Amino acid sequence: MAKKIALLFAGQGAQSVGMGRDLVEQFPVASDLFRRADEILGRKLSEIAWRGPIEELTKTSNCQPALHVHGLACLAALRELTGQRACR
Repeated sequence: MAKKIALLFAGQGAQSVGMGRDLVEQFPVASDLFRRADEILGRKLSEIAWRGPIEELTKTSNCQPALHVHGLACLAALRELTGQRACR
């Protein structure tokens, strides 16, 4: 029987300045996700997530997309580490 894994992603209130920076430094796929988010949003969400200030990151308009991209980056890094490329 195949093992099942459940992943939980943080919600608003879990944000912190610097979130995702370590992933970007280790995983090109995470870097690409943050870059694509910046392009789609037309602003440097990555800079707010990585350098703050916390007051800017805490705004819902920044916090929600930052947490979403961070969660996707975590998932992408996990997939890379385990050799999984797609959800099953």
